[in-house]
Amino acid sequence: MKRVNLFLHHIVIALLLGLVQPTIAAKANNSSVAIGSPMQKAVLKYINEYRAQRGLAPLKMNSAMSKEAEIHSREMATHKIGFGHKDFNKRIKRLFTEIQQCRGGAENVAYNYKDAQDVVKNWLTSPGHRRNIMGNYNLTGIGLARDSRGKIYFTQIFLRTDNPTYIG
Repeated sequence: MKRVNLFLHHIVIALLLGLVQPTIAAKANNSSVAIGSPMQKAVLKYINEYRAQRGLAPLKMNSAMSKEAEIHSREMATHKIGFGHKDFNKRIKRLFTEIQQCRGGAENVAYNYKDAQDVVKNWLTSPGHRRNIMGNYNLTGIGLARDSRGKIYFTQIFLRTDNPTYIG
């Protein structure tokens, strides 16, 4: 019950801040999947294909955002933190400071999916995840990490910025 109350507390805070952060639940060599990896690129490809089919602009990969996402995935994979969105507001605050002129952010997380296509397909079956994918964002970061059993943890962060340095 305590975990449910804590989870509800986090959801209420996220909604108050306008940062919708759904998760896909699943079961939990502690290695990160490198930024720029084929799987990371594939997640972006499937997300952008879905957005294009709906007349939305593609998301642009941002390395600072991917690093934040990778750290979060690694912390979940190593059980430093539980599966979910712990410290999402801290990640967003750091990114808003670095990127500037940001107006919104969201995050999707998942684990135990075999590949990029599978995780994106499952995010799209969830109204909250799909809302993030279709949101008015223009930047994204994707981070992946494997746990000791080889299960992959996925984190995708979404931001909207008007900073011409990042959207040009």
